Amino acid sequence: MQKLTRKILTGVLSLMTLGFTLAPAQAPAVSAEDVPTVTIWGSGGQEVRDALQAVADAHNADPEYGAKAQVEIQFVVSGTNEQSLNDRLAAAYEAGETETDFDLIAIDDSAIGAIVAQTDENFFEPIDTNQIPNYENVVYKDNIVGDTFIPYRGTAVYLAYNEDVVPEPPKTDEELYQWIKDNPGRFTYCDPSTGNSGFAFVANAIYNQLPEEAATSGDAKWVEEHQEEWDNGIALLQELHPHMYQTAGSVQYPHKNAGSLDLLTTQQVDMIPAFANMVLDQRSMGVLPENIKLTQIEPSFLGGLAGFLMPTIGSDKEAAHSVIDYFLSYEAQAMSWNEMFATPVVDSAQLEGLENQEWLEETNLDELRYFNIGDNRTVLQTRWTEEVSNLD
Repeated sequence: MQKLTRKILTGVLSLMTLGFTLAPAQAPAVSAEDVPTVTIWGSGGQEVRDALQAVADAHNADPEYGAKAQVEIQFVVSGTNEQSLNDRLAAAYEAGETETDFDLIAIDDSAIGAIVAQTDENFFEPIDTNQIPNYENVVYKDNIVGDTFIPYRGTAVYLAYNEDVVPEPPKTDEELYQWIKDNPGRFTYCDPSTGNSGFAFVANAIYNQLPEEAATSGDAKWVEEHQEEWDNGIALLQELHPHMYQTAGSVQYPHKNAGSLDLLTTQQVDMIPAFANMVLDQRSMGVLPENIKLTQIEPSFLGGLAGFLMPTIGSDKEAAHSVIDYFLSYEAQAMSWNEMFATPVVDSAQLEGLENQEWLEETNLDELRYFNIGDNRTVLQTRWTEEVSNLD
């Protein structure tokens, strides 16, 4: 029996050997070692990280794109004690590092100025759109950053409200301010240093009084030469202060974007400024009831684009271009919407398999109001902290 078994094994091995011998020669497959790794660095909320990771995983599994590059996500979640992304980039730049893993930076366009201020005006290099075929899909080609920035999702602050309590929401900033006065304690916004939804409310109070070009400039002249407008904006916020949400008899500004949204969810307030994607995400999970709706006022709250930048200290530029191309594909754009309800930067009519597609109407960015004020943002936050938040 043992001899028979050995004979069978010998025969099988002989056939296998013959098969290998007769098999036609094939080109060697690309090994994992030959595929470069492109690291995307980002910062913000956990929902942003999860969406980036989902698209990265799909990219890596794609036969075409995955053979050109494998994507790794490094993310600094806001509100943690981790070293900020800005500081990490500045440290690498000051140390003279090159060929780092800072291949692509995924951030909001409004945050770029702070990085440039800590590094160099040429820290980000122009991105060659000729290497990005799917760039043709992008509908927001005219952005305030220029050729160093490729958008991959839209983002904007809207007015979120309880339609059972507010059947006719304000349509203008003046109507909103009057509603706040007429409904004391039923409106709030987060500390602007902890969340951009609160920053949007504060910024509107000041920048609605300035020339339109001020909203896209970090030039100090918009502060130094327009003190009257700034003072008027701060005075408006001071006037509204006693009508804000209160606890224990004192006005309390919630911490972070999620803090104000929690108050709306628990019906402690009826209206807040909020990021559309956060409202839609919580609505989809059943955290926010269906009666929480979104609307935009005139002049609108700040909006912008999140996109990719390519630091000069990164590594494989060609592979990085390929990664950007995937993020602009219709498949990836649909995935970003399904993951975090990120407003597409391509024609949404071309996207398939969208969840809650009707919600796209609530996040229409046709009238996108860009907002990028550089270091003037620090001036705004400081004045609010010193002159508004501590009035009680």
